[in-house]
Amino acid sequence: MLLRFLFSAGLLFTFLLAPVLAQAQKATIQKRESGRTTTPSVTPMRQGVIIRNGVPVEVQGNKFTPIANARTFKNGTVLQTNGQLTLPGGEVVQLKEGDRIDMKGNLTRSPVVVERTTTVTGDTAGIGKQLMQAQQQHERQKLLQEKMRLLEEKNRLLEKTIKSKPDAARLQKLDADLAKAQQQIDAENKKGQ
Repeated sequence: MLLRFLFSAGLLFTFLLAPVLAQAQKATIQKRESGRTTTPSVTPMRQGVIIRNGVPVEVQGNKFTPIANARTFKNGTVLQTNGQLTLPGGEVVQLKEGDRIDMKGNLTRSPVVVERTTTVTGDTAGIGKQLMQAQQQHERQKLLQEKMRLLEEKNRLLEKTIKSKPDAARLQKLDADLAKAQQQIDAENKKGQ
């Protein structure tokens, strides 16, 4: 039963997505990421090592120099030229963009600001509407899968209650969850019309 339902849902999703794919053949969607390492701390780093554009770079005031050889810090931390850091306890960490190491060898993780852009070119008439419909169908499919999961759990609980004493509180919660899932499905159906 479950396999039949999943096959039907997949077939329905494919059928609904076919117009989007046919339209998408006429359009090109390109995604691009770019950015630069930023240090969100109040005081900028004046001395140590920072990962910039994937490369460990030594900072001396306003001067940035890529690390040419492995480097050992005062606390025993070892930094390789590929950004691999071996901590004094032996743990190996791969550094990421924006991570900083002070002169003693202490690691500070730092978030990186990255700019993300998406460009759509070509014949894009109607692609937005079709993508929105596909997204709505995807949401509906997720809700139906959740409903199916809840029904299976209710079925297991009912089978157990036949064999033993009923768990009324858990059964009531499942019924409330099922009602909520059905309300969400009905709301999605109204949106799609």
